[in-house]
Formats: sequence, C-alpha cells, structure tokens
Amino acid sequence: MTRFIAFAALTLVAAGCAPTTPAAAPPVVATPNPAPPAPAPPGDPLATPPPAGIAADKKFPAIEHSRLDNGMELRVVTRKNYPIIELRLVLFSGIASDGAEPGVAAVAGELLKAGGAGQWNAADLAERAESLGASLDVVTDRDSTRITMAVTTADLDAALDLIGAVAQKPRFAPIEFDKLKQRELERVRNAAKASAGWAASMVLYRELFDLPTAVHPYAHYDAKPSELDKLTLASCRRWYQTNVTPENATLVIAGDVDAGTAEASAKRVFSGWKGAKPNGQTYNSPVPQENRTVWLVDRPHSAQSQIYVAGLGPERSTPAWPALAANNQILGGGVAGRLFLDVREKRSLAYGTGSSLEEPARSPVPIVLSAGTQTAKTGLAMQALLENLDKISSAPPTDAEVGMASRYLSDSFLFRTETLGAVADLTVKLAVLGLPDDYFDTYRAAIRKLDNATVYETAQKYFKIKNPVLVVAGDAARIAKPLSHFAKVVVIDPEHDFQPGKTLPFDPTQSLEAPAPAGSAVASSPAPGGPPAAPAPASAPPGSRAPASAAPAAPAAPAPKKPMLAPAKATPAPAK
Repeated sequence: MTRFIAFAALTLVAAGCAPTTPAAAPPVVATPNPAPPAPAPPGDPLATPPPAGIAADKKFPAIEHSRLDNGMELRVVTRKNYPIIELRLVLFSGIASDGAEPGVAAVAGELLKAGGAGQWNAADLAERAESLGASLDVVTDRDSTRITMAVTTADLDAALDLIGAVAQKPRFAPIEFDKLKQRELERVRNAAKASAGWAASMVLYRELFDLPTAVHPYAHYDAKPSELDKLTLASCRRWYQTNVTPENATLVIAGDVDAGTAEASAKRVFSGWKGAKPNGQTYNSPVPQENRTVWLVDRPHSAQSQIYVAGLGPERSTPAWPALAANNQILGGGVAGRLFLDVREKRSLAYGTGSSLEEPARSPVPIVLSAGTQTAKTGLAMQALLENLDKISSAPPTDAEVGMASRYLSDSFLFRTETLGAVADLTVKLAVLGLPDDYFDTYRAAIRKLDNATVYETAQKYFKIKNPVLVVAGDAARIAKPLSHFAKVVVIDPEHDFQPGKTLPFDPTQSLEAPAPAGSAVASSPAPGGPPAAPAPASAPPGSRAPASAAPAAPAAPAPKKPMLAPAKATPAPAK
C-alpha cells in the first residue's frame, strides 16, 4: 500500500514537470483594404457673393425744351420702347400757395376735375378718360399741382383735350364742391383721431418752419377741420385764377412721340390759354428753437407712439447734397442703416425706424429721424434716436458704411427709371426743384466719388442739430413724465384744433420707462436678471411693419397726405 502511494505521487510529480503542448493560435482574419474617401461635393457658386462693383452707367434720357407764345413751357422726353405716352401738366403752386386759406390748393386742384370741365360734367369727364383706357388724376403736393394721364400713342390728342379742358375751362359746379368739401372734412377728422403719423406731422412742420411774426408757406402739413370748414367756392375760384396760368405751368410729354409732334399738339390745345405768373411768395428763413421742447400729441389709451426728431439742413440746391444723402443712408436709409440695426434689431425699441431728407423747392430741407414704438418704450426710443443723431456728427463713418451707401444710392437709381411714368415724374421733379437736365447723371457721378472725409465733414456741418424739434404722438397720460426727461413737454389735443394744453417742466431725473396703465397686470414684466418679456402684439404704426419675426421695416417718415379722391399714381422715391 505504501509502495502504491509513493508510486502515485512520483507519477504526479513527473506529470507536472512534463512540457505542455501550446494552444492552437486563432485563425487569422484578413482585413479588407479601406475604401477611398468620397470626393468633396462641388462648391456652391452662389455661396460667396461676387465682388462689389460699379453698375453699368445709363444716362437720363434727353429732354427737349420749347416754350409756347403764352409762356407755357414744354418738356419732351422721347422714348419709343412702347406705344405709350405719359402726360403731366405741372402747375408750380401747391400746398405752399394756400396762404391764409389752408387746404384751398388741394380742394381747388381736385375740383378742376371733380367739378367737371368744358363740355363734360364730372361723370362724363371720368367716363371719357376711361374710354381712352386711362384715368385722369390731379395730385397736389407741397410745391406743385399736377394733372396727369397715360395713354396710347394714338390717343395723345384726345388726352390733351381732356387736360386742356380741366386747366382752362373748369366748371366749378357748386354741388360737386359741397360733396368734395364734406369728404375732405371727414378725411381730416378721421386722421386727427386715428393717424398718429398725420397728427405728429401736423405739429412737426408747424414747429420746423416757425416764424416769429408770420406763417411760413411750408408750416402747413395739411388743413385742420376748422380751416377746411371756412373754405368757399369763391376761395377755389380765386386760387384758380391766380395760379392756374400758362406762365405758371410746364407740360411734360414722355414716350412714343418726337418733339415736333408734341409741340404741334400742345399748341393746338393750349395756344389760347392766357394768364400771368403769380406773384412770388416770401420764404423767410425759419427761426431755430432756442430751447428744446417735446411736443406731445395726445392719443389717449394708444398702445403705440410715433416719434419724430427733426432739424433743418441746407437748401436743396446745395452742392453738398450727395454727401448729405450718403449720411442719411448711413444713419437710417434702410435695413443696413444705424437706426435699424441699433434701435430695432439690437435694442428692440421700435417696430420701424429710419431717417429721411425732405425736398422742398424753396427752403432748407428737413432732416427727419422717426420711430414707431410701444408706449412703454417711448422714452427709451427717443433716447436712442438722439444718441444716433449725435453719433453721426461726432465720429466718422467706416469705409464699409460709405461704400455701401454710395453703391446703393448710385446703383438703385437705375431701377427708378424702369418705367415711362417714373421718367416723366423725374422730369417733373427737375422742373419743380429747378435742377438742370443732367442733374441725375452728375449726382450719380458725385456719389461714386465720395470719401469718408467728405461725408463726415457734411455730417458735422448739417447733422449737428443743437435743439432738434421733438414730436411724439401717443398716450400723454403714460408718456408725458418720461418724456420730460429730455425737455419741457407741451401736450397737444389733435381733435380740438391742435391747441396746446398741459405743460410739464423739464425734469432730467424722470425715469425713461413709462408706467403700466392703471389696472393692468404686471406679469409681462421681466424677472430680475431674466430675459426681457416679449413685446405685446400690436399693429404697426403708420409707415412701419410689425415687429419681431416680420420682414425688415421700412423707415417711418412723416405720414404722407392722403390723396384727394382718386389715388395718385406712385411716385418714385426722391433722388437722395
């Protein structure tokens, strides 16, 4: 037994010392070669914009001038692309010729057509124009009254017969005057109640063109209800006899017609027209404000405010106009302007904001900054406009700003001569403003040559406005105190002849934030340190678009005067 155990132990020891057989290696798996990389997709040819350059030059069409024996001027632009002719009889008397009877130019001008003329009563006159495939329109603006038509080439003489009758043989039917006057009264009464832009513009022009001892011809933006109520048919007849004369008129004929044919047709219709040029009006220089004042046009319970900040620049004929236009474009001429990028996009203080240059024929030009905003943000928006106005005259623009403004003002002009009607309107503009025939060509050339130093020098000279006119249309109960942060506040009642009422003294300690209306919830207020609350939905103010996700807003400018009766044809934007 002992021997068996020892043998077994020895066997185990021997087995432990025996060499071990190595385990079989796992089979080798062949690795496939990596696939070649996919080729890069072709580049998008539209991903990178082409380098900016100067658009192809295109001269403004040539204008042929002549004058009839009675003094009426004729300007003919021949453009035979299509068998169409645009007609404009321009009278160099507009709203500025109202004198002591505000509203008479617009009412009398419309009555030339609405009261019937020559062999046609009002209805027959409109029907005759429609039979030519046209509309007969009368448009009255600051410096002119225009009688307009567009017809086919074959109907030139028939159209001139209509225009000639309206200018030379108006009927002034009493019943038509009464109806027209009533419509105009309703228009201005509704505007005083419902249009913030109209109400603010009424005060803006009154204060911009303030004179110490007289009324400036441009001080009337529109007629007030009390002024229209005083107009009589005799008032319209007097205005007509004084202002609708051949020596105060220019006939523009543009389109498929040569100068000789146009002159023969004009002589046939207008050679018997008689009348002298009216005596010139006095356009004294407005007196700048010595102290800053906020004129607050009260619109109780309004959820929005319309703000204007304005001053007067040089005369329209100034050689500095190209640089002035570039400054306006940089400041607020579009979605690339400082006002849009700062006041709307960065600070979210306005639905629409921008700046504009008005173009009166006989006075310094108004420079107007505007914004439409929520009532609660009125003070902040006013502060933002003033800051941007100060900035443009205190620091030079960048190369990018000047380059972008120059290209836009120069190149976009080509789009404004696309239609024959636009060419006719621009020809009218040259006549009204007293500019030479080649003005638009020399203007574009000057725009292209602008540099930073020239633009900045012009800004320092004309945009450094010491005491700009400040006008706000909004809820006085909520925004009067915040606005007193800037200056004395005078509250105006638009429904009672724009008479001044309550006055608040200047108080720079006042908060710019308007208080919430009485009884309203404050849940919309942002929590401390949190993001600002979304603006409450509201309709955009006149001249602006809806906020937030809407498309970029157009600059808000002084509200245009609503055309009388028939809508006026669209007029291209003024040459900047």
